[in-house]
Amino acid sequence: MRFRVTSAFQVVSLLIGCVALHHSAALAADSCSVKPRPSGGSGGKHGTFPNESIEVGETERLFRLVVPDSVDLVKPATLVFAFHGFLFDSKDHLPRYTHLPGLAKREGFILVFPGGLGRRWRLHARRNIDLDFFGKLFDHVTSRYKIDLNRVYVVGMSNGAYFTNLVASAQSEKIAAIAAHSGGLGILAQNGVRAKRKYPVMLIHGDQDKIVPVEQSRQALGIYEQEGHKVHYVEIKGMRHFWASHAKVNDQIWKFFVENPMRPQ
Repeated sequence: MRFRVTSAFQVVSLLIGCVALHHSAALAADSCSVKPRPSGGSGGKHGTFPNESIEVGETERLFRLVVPDSVDLVKPATLVFAFHGFLFDSKDHLPRYTHLPGLAKREGFILVFPGGLGRRWRLHARRNIDLDFFGKLFDHVTSRYKIDLNRVYVVGMSNGAYFTNLVASAQSEKIAAIAAHSGGLGILAQNGVRAKRKYPVMLIHGDQDKIVPVEQSRQALGIYEQEGHKVHYVEIKGMRHFWASHAKVNDQIWKFFVENPMRPQ
């Protein structure tokens, strides 16, 4: 699916969730028919935990964990990982300008902001310590909380968007769908995505981005479509390298995630 936003007033109508009776689209009903697949985790608590850590090899890796009171800890919860950008961004800065914690509170999902070593994500495909970090972090959170394994999603900004594409290609059997904001495929553009599972992809980019040119997302669109992935493409006229809050991008991302749980293939 291709969709270009030319102004904030042309943003599509939003699907807030399966429980909202006034949103009765057939696609929403279909997504609700995908039953939860609980991880069996237990012992986690509500709260915002800004400096959680796990050991990956011999390295301590930090992450911010957000578990709003709106999450029912007894039921399988949706889990979203959010990867920050390069150098000037971090696990502590990304929540502020994206306002994703507010979305998590409103919609009742668990949110994880991993922290990159040196405030960046490594984008090579082999022996990647950041891919190892994601795997360990996935296991850690799903063992502490009852997570719906059919509703685990990844979103990233800039360098984090590149890494979002990479981690999904490597861990496609764990990730239901992704949203890559202002980034590209990186090494995957040369070698192909070649994921085991064809996960849905949302690509978001401003056409006036001077840091990561919009051609990066346009290229990703073509490659993903060629390889058989469902793609929702959002190109925003006049926007530079910023989170698309003026286009209500959080609502669009959440709508896309709700519509795309992991389905049997």
